[in-house]
Amino acid sequence: MKSGGAESADRRIEWTIVGMGPSHLDLDDEQRAIVIDCLQKDGFRLAPAATAAFLSDIDRSVEIFLEARGATRTTSREAHNVLRGIWELAHEDDCPVGQLRARVLPREAVEYLDRRARRVIPNLFPGQSAEGGFLEWAKNASSEDLVRAAQVLSAEGGQLISRSRGGGKRSAAKLEPRILGRVSGSGVCGRVWGRSRHVAQGIFIRNLALCWLRETGCESSPGRSDQSGFGDLVHSVFQWLDEPAPDQALRRYWKEVEDGRALSAKKAERAPS
Repeated sequence: MKSGGAESADRRIEWTIVGMGPSHLDLDDEQRAIVIDCLQKDGFRLAPAATAAFLSDIDRSVEIFLEARGATRTTSREAHNVLRGIWELAHEDDCPVGQLRARVLPREAVEYLDRRARRVIPNLFPGQSAEGGFLEWAKNASSEDLVRAAQVLSAEGGQLISRSRGGGKRSAAKLEPRILGRVSGSGVCGRVWGRSRHVAQGIFIRNLALCWLRETGCESSPGRSDQSGFGDLVHSVFQWLDEPAPDQALRRYWKEVEDGRALSAKKAERAPS
């Protein structure tokens, strides 16, 4: 029997993990049991600590995917412009908090702030939680906390941008926020800006495959169906996220893997011995 941080085969795996903290998937006991079943389908029986790590890895992969999916669903720059407006307002020397609270946010902007708030708020303000979302947290936040949160949540860092003024001259560098993976004026689209949903799905499956490899020590088995343990995991998580066509996403992913291996083999053949 294969193992990866495994217990002896005759010991029963406890899949109710205590103290894992909140999950972006909000996995219930049945869903956690399904994850364990997926592992066992391919012959892996992980110890409780390794199981907890695997579930945590899946949670992080889901968070990354939801950010990518949210960005690919944006059909206009409305969300980006609104978030940029919040960032600029929050960074004013004397931020008008009333205007900050009165901002009307499009759905994509709310989803973006919610995802970041759940992870960032507990670190920014120890003892506080934003599991109910950013807007719910903001209702009872102090003015000082709200401004600080808006500064951090509305952007993922920034980049100094110098723009052309013509005649070979450029303006002084100005800090521009990175929002939804995009920096205005950089001339480069963000990691998910304009990417198709298929690309986001491919990155998601690749991350799940890395989680699988890290905790089991073995690569996942290829295939587009749910007959293998890894395939079953992908189908299950897609279903929980209301994400369509996991079989097609798996087909595209494994084709990319095969193409990559074939290219590597060709390069190896051409390399001098």
